Amino acid sequence: MRRTLLAPLVALAAGLALAGPAPAETKSAFHPTKTVTIIVPYSPGGGTDAVGRLMAKELEGMWGQTVLVDNRTGGSGTVGAAMVARAAPDGHTMVLSVSGIASNAHLMKLPYDTATAFAPVTVVAYPVATLIASPTLPANDLKGLVELISKEGPDKRTSASPDPGSRLIAERIFESAGIKLVNVPYKGAASFVGDISAGRVDVGIASITSGLALINAGRLKSLGIMGTERMSALPQVATFQEQGFAGLEENSWYGLFAPAGTPAPVVEAIQQDIAQVLATPAFKAKLTEYGALPGGQSPAAFTERFQRDVKQSGETIRRLGMTAAD
Repeated sequence: MRRTLLAPLVALAAGLALAGPAPAETKSAFHPTKTVTIIVPYSPGGGTDAVGRLMAKELEGMWGQTVLVDNRTGGSGTVGAAMVARAAPDGHTMVLSVSGIASNAHLMKLPYDTATAFAPVTVVAYPVATLIASPTLPANDLKGLVELISKEGPDKRTSASPDPGSRLIAERIFESAGIKLVNVPYKGAASFVGDISAGRVDVGIASITSGLALINAGRLKSLGIMGTERMSALPQVATFQEQGFAGLEENSWYGLFAPAGTPAPVVEAIQQDIAQVLATPAFKAKLTEYGALPGGQSPAAFTERFQRDVKQSGETIRRLGMTAAD
């Protein structure tokens, strides 16, 4: 089952890697002197990994140095993040993390201080989150889920969460909709997606990037997406905003971080090069095709968003009474 479920995602990663190198006339601002390592602290084949490999290929052509994507899994992304927190602050080692890195600070005893251990570089992409559901669930959108729960009563339906970040997104959706579901924690995306597909759990959160192949195959269905506009990858799926639910307009992110202490000119140079890559039509088209939006914001803007997310995730975690086991 695990191999079957991961196959579409591995294919996605391979497909993303088909994008050509940066145009020859593109000039880089950052000039690495050796291999650049981008740690992806999650398993190969997922959305973060696919976007990271696409970006690495483009930067390799721009920088004239090998850009290695190194998957270091464990601890909901904290194992890989810790490696970067300890790395030399010279721009040659970075981590590409999902926004759940902000919530880990409030749930785990970490070997680093999340708020101060990293130099935020930029958002590479905004993965659009979708509420996925079992094909057998008698609801086809969030409005239908609300109606179903109002008939059955609270705590009759279940929501799978493979990590704290996904749990927080799900709780934001449920809070906006005024419903309660029983949280079912999982370790790893493959098992939770398989259980939703089989109807053992009712719903869960995934990025469109990760869930698209299974949605298109009819093995999952989407009850709605975050953000303010529909995605061409799932044009038939309405946003939660369209369905009448407020406060769900902001997407999560895949963010690139260098170690704290990396000189500001180095951080800014890397951001400028990534912004050039993100602006290319081929890169933007690939992200849109697979349900993500390009980032590219300045280090200052990303730092502001990151610190806000650290604060807000802590407030939500305390309100829900969440623990690391959740």
